[in-house]
Amino acid sequence: MAKIRQTPLPPPLAYLFKQQGIKLKNFKTAAAFERELRKFLKTNHVLHLSTCKDDVPRSTPLEFRFHDMNFFILSEGGAKFENLKHNKKVSFSIAAPYNSEENYISYKGVQAFGMAKVYSRKENPKQFDEAFRKMKLAPVMKKMGMKELPKEFNYRIIEIPPDRLKYGNPLEGIYWTHWQRKGE
Repeated sequence: MAKIRQTPLPPPLAYLFKQQGIKLKNFKTAAAFERELRKFLKTNHVLHLSTCKDDVPRSTPLEFRFHDMNFFILSEGGAKFENLKHNKKVSFSIAAPYNSEENYISYKGVQAFGMAKVYSRKENPKQFDEAFRKMKLAPVMKKMGMKELPKEFNYRIIEIPPDRLKYGNPLEGIYWTHWQRKGE
């Protein structure tokens, strides 16, 4: 079972929360926190995936899908896969647009860390098909008039089961809440 830890609200922010009438949410369970996280993820579909090889970091914005606390990315290629061959450790962030000049505490975002798994349509067809189903892409493809992915590309799916992540959304009463997968 996952566990959570909520960062205490620093006094200057406690003042801002009070001034703006924001009540801090205290999650009693990891499941309660996960429900709030899912609300955010339903309205934000791009993550910035960071990979690294030979001490050269790379960050790539990618559309993702979310299923059972795992993140899935469909891609036809790119240098991220060369990096992932050498180093499966990744981090990523997801952020909603925000203007600190309008409201300093209006940010919303996730930062996560984990080990990526890569499923190639050609080399790992069974795992690829299972991940593809979890991504629920068939309806999207149907809208595009596609029955299947083009055969010209060796599509791959990156699955990231995060070991840990943190989420903040102060205007909704969520100061930095840290989530950690079971056994970590």
